Amino acid sequence: MGDLSPENATAVVAEASIPSPRETAMRLARSFAIYGIANFGIRGLSLLLVLVYTHYLLPSDYGIIYMAEIVATFLMIFGNLSIDSAFQRLYFQHDHDQEELRSYLGTSMRFGLSSMAILVIMTFLLGGSVQSHLTMTMGVPFYPYVAMAIVTGAATQGVQYRLAIYQSERRPRSYAVLALFVFLLTAGCCIYGVVVLHRGALGMLEGKLIAATLALIVAAWSMRNFLTARFEWSFVRESLSFSLPLLPHLVMASGLVVADRFILDHYRDLSEVGIYSLAYTFGMIMFLVTQSLSQAWLPMFFDLAGGQKENRQLLGRICSGLVIFLVAIACLGILLSPPFVHVVLDYRYHAAASIVPLVIMGYLFHALFTLFNISIMQAKRTGAVFLISLLAFSANMALNFAMIPKWGMYGAAWATTIAYAVEALVAYIFAQHFFTLPYRLPETFIALIVSGTALSLTQSSWMSKWHGLFPIFYVIPVLGFLALIGGA
Repeated sequence: MGDLSPENATAVVAEASIPSPRETAMRLARSFAIYGIANFGIRGLSLLLVLVYTHYLLPSDYGIIYMAEIVATFLMIFGNLSIDSAFQRLYFQHDHDQEELRSYLGTSMRFGLSSMAILVIMTFLLGGSVQSHLTMTMGVPFYPYVAMAIVTGAATQGVQYRLAIYQSERRPRSYAVLALFVFLLTAGCCIYGVVVLHRGALGMLEGKLIAATLALIVAAWSMRNFLTARFEWSFVRESLSFSLPLLPHLVMASGLVVADRFILDHYRDLSEVGIYSLAYTFGMIMFLVTQSLSQAWLPMFFDLAGGQKENRQLLGRICSGLVIFLVAIACLGILLSPPFVHVVLDYRYHAAASIVPLVIMGYLFHALFTLFNISIMQAKRTGAVFLISLLAFSANMALNFAMIPKWGMYGAAWATTIAYAVEALVAYIFAQHFFTLPYRLPETFIALIVSGTALSLTQSSWMSKWHGLFPIFYVIPVLGFLALIGGA
């Protein structure tokens, strides 16, 4: 018989507790599949609705909608205080005691909802007068457009609390059901306002407001167990100590999205803002991949990172594979998006064919930032995230002012893509300093060169051949080469 001393027994248990790469990959794939089906199913239906909406909404209508929603999203950063981010990380520090976990979530949730309610009241009281005193206006009146978008944003954030808890609980099916319900409710209300009533941008914003309010009521009912738990200020302080350092990052990250629209609106007209924003709608397919992957990987990463040190080899191996996977998805979107725009969209929106590939490339860099940022979150060094975002935002602002006056929405797209590349690079440096993982760097660099080559094809004069069908011929060689790199 072998030696069963306490030391050896402990080592055997520790070794057994380390999951195999295959087991971890299978768990990740299952969760990613569920989140992906939900996110892509919803986005796919959304794109179909966009095809309908483009026949009822002018490019200027899209400009109004996106500008109003951008302002609302920016304000919700201060209303929400990033409480849902604290949920996702601190959940695993309280899940050993169900009553403590219930109290932590309920306390933080009620504090976050109260904070958003106060912000909504303040903006309604001051929003119109503040906008009238701004030197550089955005061309969209606060009442009714921005006001409705703010209330919609607050209600949507309340629903997000329920979704964040489902994610931490590793209940992707429940997450998918609620997300689908919210989408169908929103789609029904918006179709009624835009297609049936022909109310244009106002009908779209009204539909979203009604749907978000009804969804919040449903989500609050499902969270009643948390909302009735005991309230403890110590949990508020714990959540805020984690989430508040993220606020500057979220402001900078929002600025990366907001700045180009405002500067573009200043130098060009709302039609170009609308086309640019619509291009971002299609380019967000890459964001959906990142979102689905993050939803599946985040709780698994935190669980593995909090265990044995040997798990870092596993984490590095999986993260390297995820980088190449993300590059492959990006290349597929970059090469297929120009013909899709030419074939599917109304001719008034064909200018988006050159913008969508750039947006996808930018979202690829942002996906890499998201992957690296998980390591920073694990180390609880949330203050460093602000420095990353500040550098990216500064680069974005400088490039926007330099490029938009001359190249319009093309300059805005290039500025954002470069800024996201800066964000990813700096995030990798910080992540490796705080929580080192053994990435496969040579393969990563080669994969990024391949994605850059794919992007250059879509920006060349060849892209206009055969209504933008030219890049399709490169899909199979590019994906095949990336498959070889990933399997090396």
